[in-house]
Amino acid sequence: MGYIPFSEQKVRKIVEQAVKRPDRFAIMLAYLGERPVGLLYCGVGEYHIGENVLLATIYNINVLREIRASIGGGRAALGLLRGASMWAKARGAQDLLLHATSDVELPRLHKLSKKAGFKFIGGSYVKKI
Repeated sequence: MGYIPFSEQKVRKIVEQAVKRPDRFAIMLAYLGERPVGLLYCGVGEYHIGENVLLATIYNINVLREIRASIGGGRAALGLLRGASMWAKARGAQDLLLHATSDVELPRLHKLSKKAGFKFIGGSYVKKI
């Protein structure tokens, strides 16, 4: 979804929502030294057509492009995924979902997600209209 213009205003709303509802939303940062190099945004709730089961969803995970392929980039991404798992488990979620919607470095994301304990169960499809 790289063609969609970035909105700082929407990001501010996301942060406000996470601050107001830490039981439902989380924003996590990864640092390399004192420099922020990664971000993860996730939430927890019931499945849209189900009841009494909580699922957590990672809405966004990013690591700076210039360090993605480095050991530090891998550590940052794995740390963010571990943090999301711990946060989701503490809120009673039974599963943590990670969706790839950017088509950026998919082989690297697949390898990383498997290393972090995720299982591939499907995929995302898009049709330009």
